[in-house]
Amino acid sequence: MEYQEIINSSILALRVNKVRTALTMLGIIIGISSVILIASVGQSVVAFITNELSSFGSNYFQVAPGADMFSSIAGGSGRPLTVKDSDAIRDSGIDNIESVAPISFTSRLVASSEKEKNYLIYGLTQEGQDMLKPELLYGDLMTESDSISRVAILGKDVAAGLFGEEVDPVGESIRIDGIRFRVIGVTKSESKLAGSFLNSSVVIPLQVLNDQITGSDELWEIDISVNNILYLNQTMDDVTHFLRDRRGLADGEENDFNLISLKDSLDTIQTITNLLTLLIAGISSVSLVVGGVGVMNIMLVSVAERTKEVGLLKSIGAKDKDILVQFLIESVVMTLIGGLVGILFGIAGAFAISILAGIPFSLSLEWILLALIVSSLVGIVFGLYPARHAAKLSPIEALRYE
Repeated sequence: MEYQEIINSSILALRVNKVRTALTMLGIIIGISSVILIASVGQSVVAFITNELSSFGSNYFQVAPGADMFSSIAGGSGRPLTVKDSDAIRDSGIDNIESVAPISFTSRLVASSEKEKNYLIYGLTQEGQDMLKPELLYGDLMTESDSISRVAILGKDVAAGLFGEEVDPVGESIRIDGIRFRVIGVTKSESKLAGSFLNSSVVIPLQVLNDQITGSDELWEIDISVNNILYLNQTMDDVTHFLRDRRGLADGEENDFNLISLKDSLDTIQTITNLLTLLIAGISSVSLVVGGVGVMNIMLVSVAERTKEVGLLKSIGAKDKDILVQFLIESVVMTLIGGLVGILFGIAGAFAISILAGIPFSLSLEWILLALIVSSLVGIVFGLYPARHAAKLSPIEALRYE
């Protein structure tokens, strides 16, 4: 038999039983679409977070109190970082350090002439402003001369909450814990990660926050920018050694502070996303196995229904190899079409999620290629037994089969 004739015969057999063929492909479609969807969404999330973090610049790292990131999020543990630590790092002479920005914050009641509400109050220096890169809506940012002045910069949501929408409050007064501050600017952030705290907070000079609001020189973190990002890790090591000496930590004693860089954060996010993608892909493979078993069962039914056809083909000269290839092609075509449909569903689902969640749409050609290969392999592996069974039928017995 000619291979073109074998292929045409295989496709015709699938078209005769359209409903059965579609139901058989369902498991393949579900498995492939799940893998494509999860892989695409995972890459989209990584791309989104990378873009968001990069908006702050990638040439800096953070020093936070506590032995690890989790204790830092909880506010640190053990000995805190202070303004003196920040000043010491600035004066340490460590190569590649561009600027040092101590940051502190607290929550206090903020009041205008008509309204009041609790907001986060951030204490920043001019270096901190430069690193956070807020977008100015009204007025001005803090300068070096404002470091001991009672001035405040409002996030756009704070300004709207205290003075109303689309109102320029520059020059107006607010009270923080009963202490009067003059509003010199309003900022906004379009970042989905940082916008929530920048837009809903009040920024005042760090020294004023420490001296007049909290009465403490403890810091939430110290941000350090570098001149050359190629030497970022070396600079982090230098700062680590400097702080260990300054804080009197003995050899082998655990750090009571930790350093976090953008690269570390991205690597962690990438690792978590890859693990989740592999986990979901493993779960989705169950659907592929179930679909493969369904393909094998349906092909065995097809062989039984077409036993006389096999006998007739063999009686006119068809070889065992021709019969094997015909049924194997049917199996592969069925799973390959299911794989293509699954890929389309997966892409459509990932695109819809990217629009609804407001994250960039990302599509991996590697995962699509892998899905096509897997769906083809499923057709070969699970279609081989029925195809061999058909090929081994005796032509005489097949013709007599009722």
